[in-house]
Amino acid sequence: MTEEADILNVISNLPSGNYLPKDRYADFRKVFFGTDQGKRVLREIVSWGRILKAPILTNPVDPYLLAIQEGERNIVRRLLVTINVEPTERPAQVKRSK
Repeated sequence: MTEEADILNVISNLPSGNYLPKDRYADFRKVFFGTDQGKRVLREIVSWGRILKAPILTNPVDPYLLAIQEGERNIVRRLLVTINVEPTERPAQVKRSK
């Protein structure tokens, strides 16, 4: 079995289910801010998404390349929001009086 097949096997066997926003926030922060390695990995992911740079424009403009770049940027944005915005508790459901 190849290394790629091993990785896919591990991913396919990961548990799925209810991943609460508070848990996601805590897990992501622990992974990315818990160690120097996590901070370096986060920095690398941010650089891959070119979040701090303008999109690369070609002449003529390649809409497929722009879509790929925007997708990469969106993944990084989602990651940054997940680790920087602590989810708030939803209020308990209030009974309405008639």
